[in-house]
Amino acid sequence: MTNFDLSLTVFAFLKQTGVETLVVCAGARNAPFVMALHANPNFKVFNYFEERSAAFFAVGLIKAFNKPVAVLTTSGTAVAELLPAAIEATYQALPLILITADRPKNYRGTGSPQTIEQVGLFSNYVESVYDLDVKTEYFNFKWSQKKPLHLNVSFDEPLIDKQSANALKIKFEKLPILRIQKKYIWEFNRPLIILGEIPLEHISQVIQYLVKTKAPVYAESLSHLKNQPEIADYIIFSSEQLVKQVLKLKLCDSVVRIGSVPTLRFWRDLEHEFINIPVVNFTDLPFTGLARDSDLQEIIKLRATLEFPGDKLKQIKLLDKKLQSKKENLLKKFPLSEQSLTNQLSTIVKKDSLYLGNSLPIRNWDQFAQCASISIYANRGANGIDGQISTYLGWSENEKKSYCYVGDLTALYDLASLGLSSQLNQNQRNIIVLNNFGGQIFSRVFKSKDFVNAHKTQFQHWAQMWNWNYLEVSSEVGLQNLNSLETQFNIIEVLPNAEQTELFWCEWDESCCRV
Repeated sequence: MTNFDLSLTVFAFLKQTGVETLVVCAGARNAPFVMALHANPNFKVFNYFEERSAAFFAVGLIKAFNKPVAVLTTSGTAVAELLPAAIEATYQALPLILITADRPKNYRGTGSPQTIEQVGLFSNYVESVYDLDVKTEYFNFKWSQKKPLHLNVSFDEPLIDKQSANALKIKFEKLPILRIQKKYIWEFNRPLIILGEIPLEHISQVIQYLVKTKAPVYAESLSHLKNQPEIADYIIFSSEQLVKQVLKLKLCDSVVRIGSVPTLRFWRDLEHEFINIPVVNFTDLPFTGLARDSDLQEIIKLRATLEFPGDKLKQIKLLDKKLQSKKENLLKKFPLSEQSLTNQLSTIVKKDSLYLGNSLPIRNWDQFAQCASISIYANRGANGIDGQISTYLGWSENEKKSYCYVGDLTALYDLASLGLSSQLNQNQRNIIVLNNFGGQIFSRVFKSKDFVNAHKTQFQHWAQMWNWNYLEVSSEVGLQNLNSLETQFNIIEVLPNAEQTELFWCEWDESCCRV
């Protein structure tokens, strides 16, 4: 069998799994793949020089089209650049295929150029790894498509050869999704319900459950349920701080999570401060999101058993109303704060699709946005700030007009991502960078500037480098200009007032403590 045969066999396997799109980072070692693609014109191919961005772009494409996507690299350290995206795909149960070219197997351990130990490199972050070369005669590929898969393909010299009569015999078996279900009898009187990202096919079922249970609900933006009128009587609108108080005041005696692992800080408090509070997770993911004991169930098993006490719900809604009123006053009082600018921004983008960056943007959005039922997405797997813009560019391939809201450090992590621009479709993309000149979220967490990574960088030249339109916003009026943008690619840099932001937090924290 030749290198060309081996390449065609890998492509045949991709077809069997439903792959329609490849992200190719071409190099010398994966030249057989690149050449064999000419014999497979049915794949949509994106080419990019930087593997890390390419892999996150593939993650975004998976979310956009709900189909497996493969990323192809050359050998050596290029392979290691795929690890962050593999981690992200693992914790979101996404079907990412990592295809890595390798030097001949007898080169391993020799220190030969571009030769590293690629097999096993992704460790726990792939379901299986298959080590192929031209001597392989038969392979039974097994994959659940709920975790990344690694195909490591060793090519002999000469790299470029011709198809022969010999072909690798393959069989593909789609494995069932295995999950350990605890034998745990769950029945509480006063559950607090927390909604993370919920698959669209389960939305109506979740709404029915919430209406029957009549329990207080904290709905994160990713749930798409925060503004659903059917459950408005149960939603906690004011803040995640109230969630913690509800448990402290013993108004609720348990926690039900529906969907993905939540963003709010309270979820981490369940590991220590509220370790005795029972938790049950209804999710399509094979993770509880907690190191402590908690029950893990599938969303399809969601069912209402008890109705939440009406008097307790009334108390919670009164507290919520009080905090909500205080929040609205602060948003008016400090119009140039991060919090208020986020609120105003949400009124502008509410009809369009939105990608939320991790760290401060997604938390600000959950607390201060006037959130409508728009298409919202984020990488809430490993919760890292790397690869965010690359993921957004892939995800937005299926969105006519979209916005990406990220922090300045997140943008700095992913500067190379805009190089993909020339291969994107004609959809309008708007990247909003909240630039507070450092990781200001840490100034609140640790009360120290040592964690901020302060800088003086702005993003106009970044936009110019990749031929994106640039708009600077430092006032309420400036945000309104977003409505009139007609260019295809736009960088919007939002510069909040640091003093107003700090004053807002001081007054807000004081109000929350008095609840």
